[in-house]
Amino acid sequence: MREWLQRASFVFLSFILAILLTSPAFSGQFLEVKADFPPEGRSSLAAEKGRRIQATFINPGISDSNNPTGTFWLSVSAFMQAAANDLDIDLEIIYSERNHILMKEQARSVASRVTPPDVVLVVNEKLAASEMVKIFDKAGIKVFVLLNTFDDSQAREMGKPRAKFPSYLGSLVPDNTAAGYLVARKLFSKARHEGHGAAGGKIEVIAINGDYVTPAAIARNVGLQLAVNETEGIDLRQEFVGQWSRDKAHIQAEGAFLRYPGISVIWAANDPMALGALDAVRKVGKIPGKDVMIGGVNWDLPALLEVRDGGLVVTAGGHFMTGAWALVLLYDYYHGRDFAEIGTELQLPLFNSLDRQSVVRYLAVFGDGNWGKIDFRKFSKTMNPDLQQYDFSLESVYGKLVQ
Repeated sequence: MREWLQRASFVFLSFILAILLTSPAFSGQFLEVKADFPPEGRSSLAAEKGRRIQATFINPGISDSNNPTGTFWLSVSAFMQAAANDLDIDLEIIYSERNHILMKEQARSVASRVTPPDVVLVVNEKLAASEMVKIFDKAGIKVFVLLNTFDDSQAREMGKPRAKFPSYLGSLVPDNTAAGYLVARKLFSKARHEGHGAAGGKIEVIAINGDYVTPAAIARNVGLQLAVNETEGIDLRQEFVGQWSRDKAHIQAEGAFLRYPGISVIWAANDPMALGALDAVRKVGKIPGKDVMIGGVNWDLPALLEVRDGGLVVTAGGHFMTGAWALVLLYDYYHGRDFAEIGTELQLPLFNSLDRQSVVRYLAVFGDGNWGKIDFRKFSKTMNPDLQQYDFSLESVYGKLVQ
């Protein structure tokens, strides 16, 4: 009888303990306790245990390739996955479908897991990353910011990585100002070459930006303004906000031709909007590349094909590779080569511009979208001890193809 009671008591206590461990209230308390561990405690966890790094990327883009904002975010994911495969990183990708509210809810969900990832990569789309960093820091989960970093007020609030929020490891962003500038300068030069603005006339320009708040959009617009200010004979007639959408940019560009029939340059902050402007140019009966010069940003395949065929003058890109380069940095961090040796807030020259000549080589090598032909291990300082500095340029990518 006593033995039966002991067994019954054990079963009952095990049942109660299981309920407590799976309840939301207890789970929250458990995560709070875990957050009190020193942030360094997780930094080399994967390397010490000889297991694969577990990484989660909260992708702000749309998971359906048939959407008017283009395939940029799908390209970010595909390039990251190729890098993860080479670096033995288990990569989970969660799409937020261009919904910054959902993005923050997804962050809370990941942070509340019983077994969270080692590191989460986030983007400051619609300024949502500051809250996400706080969520993961509170849970003791490492977090890394991609592509769009914090604006001025957020930067003051968040402080430097690893200071106020110890789990905030760092950030990697391309120089979006350079992207906006590169596209504008190429368009102005091509317009001059085609005879626009001759005999003291002005080159009439409209610009279509993505949104009002995303740091990348703001920085690209700064690049445009720099090019306008340093180039004589430029008349920037109007700036539109196309919400990164081909459809909306088409409508805006078509309306602009009614107001400004002399437009000869359309600058767009991404390729889908450039393609929307191209649709409008053709609809109003003008010749792209002769009557009107159009350029964008992203290296989306439809845009690359239009550059090749003369519909678009230029597209700046390469920044879709940023997520993969972040994985290289994180791989080295988890294996004893901390990228902090070169800084924790990194802005690297990741943009290149492709025109009708240079796009041919790019399409010949990567037009099939097969990123597996790149050996990402060659970019790691851990795997290449003699490597003194990271080189993520397009030429470096060409040089690290699998032989």
